[in-house]
Amino acid sequence: MKMEHNRAFKEWAVACKAMGEGRQTLLIRKGGIREEGGVFTVNDPEFFLLPTYEHQNASLLQPEFVSRLEAIQSAPHDPDTVTLAVYAVVDTITVARDEEQVNALAGEHIWNPTYVKQRFDFNPYDPLYLILLRVYRLPEPVTLPMRPEYVGCKSWITLERPLSTQGAVPAIPDAEFARRRAALLARLEKPKSQQD
Repeated sequence: MKMEHNRAFKEWAVACKAMGEGRQTLLIRKGGIREEGGVFTVNDPEFFLLPTYEHQNASLLQPEFVSRLEAIQSAPHDPDTVTLAVYAVVDTITVARDEEQVNALAGEHIWNPTYVKQRFDFNPYDPLYLILLRVYRLPEPVTLPMRPEYVGCKSWITLERPLSTQGAVPAIPDAEFARRRAALLARLEKPKSQQD
């Protein structure tokens, strides 16, 4: 893990919280409307998770996360700042085969089948990426001004300055992450005919 970094990945605040708590390890992404070059790519193997508050929708979450979203939405939020509390290192990137495969991995993400279907249906010829992350909590959250270049439907942003990751701790203990990673990769590698 780098000691400081200036790249960030935008994701719903409820998902960032779930990753910081160790509940979510998997990003599901096709990209935003305004990606660099028009295509979503993962060029940064490490990045901060930048929570976003627009477009969060309870009807796209697994039931256990609806109350978490409601708590986030009812808490005071300053739109002129952004607070980073979580850092991620990419472990594995793969392309999803179908909705059933992604729904079978629901223990590693917060989304429900409606969300998964929407992701597959959006630009249906583009790949849907599954990105397994090793997530770390920063020792103290860092609050920055919300700059105009952070806004908009894009996945990646460059922060105004590099931030330290020193003292960050894993959201999931090593042994538990290894177990969950092995189970997830085994499921991803299984032919569709052998999925349970």
